[in-house]
Amino acid sequence: MKAVCYLGLLLILPAGSGLVAGCIKAPDVVLMDQKTALEIQAAGEYHPLEYDLIQAGLSPKATELPQEQLEAFSHDSKGSTLGDMIQLYSRVQTDSAWTDQMLLAGCIGESLNGLLQTTPEQCTQEVDTGQSARIVGRTNLHRRQMWQLIQKQYPGKTEEQIMRIWREIHLKRVVCGGLIQTGENTWEKKPC
Repeated sequence: MKAVCYLGLLLILPAGSGLVAGCIKAPDVVLMDQKTALEIQAAGEYHPLEYDLIQAGLSPKATELPQEQLEAFSHDSKGSTLGDMIQLYSRVQTDSAWTDQMLLAGCIGESLNGLLQTTPEQCTQEVDTGQSARIVGRTNLHRRQMWQLIQKQYPGKTEEQIMRIWREIHLKRVVCGGLIQTGENTWEKKPC
């Protein structure tokens, strides 16, 4: 870069005037052959996200259908293997749906210790005991793990205190009419 030199007269306010000489050099200019990270973001170019989106589109997966749509399709294709498979699949329940159904039937209940408990003496329908044991055991394990995690966040509280606070909040979300333990050997339907 060339510097431009000049010789000029500078007037300084009351002090008078003087002769000033100097050179002005233009700043160095840098040319980039690619955009900066800020320019890429401003332009909306997100290559990693675009790559993930393309890969997700290429990955094979099943189309998710709501339960109602499955049931409607299974009625249309009765007698076919696909229709039979759809009927079997649509009968599968989630653990929470099964739990709500069993709470309403009185086959399980929300016990005082915050865990689910089987209550065969209160049960009004036939239950697969194997399935019942698996789901109740899995749900109780998840609850204990959750209480331990919460206790790590609040080290001053005991697991018993955390369980009582959690149960108080949880009972508000229990299905109306579900079986809840209210005393030592007392079970009642949740009022709505």
